[in-house]
Amino acid sequence: MPLPVLTEQNILDIVYALYEGDVTNWIPESEEYLTARIYANAAINRWEFYEQTNWRELWTPLTDASDGDKTLTAGTYAYRCPTNMIKPASYVRTVGNGSVSKYWDVVSLSKVPSLKLEDYNYCYFTGNIKNGFTLHFNPNVVLNTGDILNYEYYKSATKFTTPTSTTEMSDPYFIVYFVISRLFENDGEDGRASKAFQEAEGRLENMKVANIIHLEGVKDNIEDTIDNLTGFGI
Repeated sequence: MPLPVLTEQNILDIVYALYEGDVTNWIPESEEYLTARIYANAAINRWEFYEQTNWRELWTPLTDASDGDKTLTAGTYAYRCPTNMIKPASYVRTVGNGSVSKYWDVVSLSKVPSLKLEDYNYCYFTGNIKNGFTLHFNPNVVLNTGDILNYEYYKSATKFTTPTSTTEMSDPYFIVYFVISRLFENDGEDGRASKAFQEAEGRLENMKVANIIHLEGVKDNIEDTIDNLTGFGI
């Protein structure tokens, strides 16, 4: 059974109760609360990059993105990707009149010169995480204005910025115990810090195991056709 969605405020209120032993809670503008937010975001960062895991919670469709181009324009062959994109999956789709889907193979930039005379449906991505990505379509294929663009991509994890912020993480109590471990460490209470850290690490490992076995017989990675996902197209 999945855990309930907890906001930053919910998480840090639990941290306060377990750390201080009462329910007074920190005021969001206080130094203590803002310090706890920094530790919470450090926890999210650890989860995001834990043992190069492809977290299923971080794969998302373009339709859920808050930015990035989502429709085509005839004669335009380059489209902005969402700013939170880390890497794409293997297929791009466009949907035209009558909801007929057209699939586009994603190829690496190194293959594009050899395809310059081809007229089949291929596309490629350029850019990097720092400067953002751009999706390019084969200029030999006609694009239709108004066709809907969609693809899946791996996004960066959402960080806490306000008390109402939420995380994609399936077990937010990892954040709770990670933050508590840092607070006890700051207090010089090594034994309590170690106990909280072990609880956090156990929850983190459990999330990885659940991520692997979520779909029976499916590998813990997404197959793609791009040679260099960290800086393809540069």
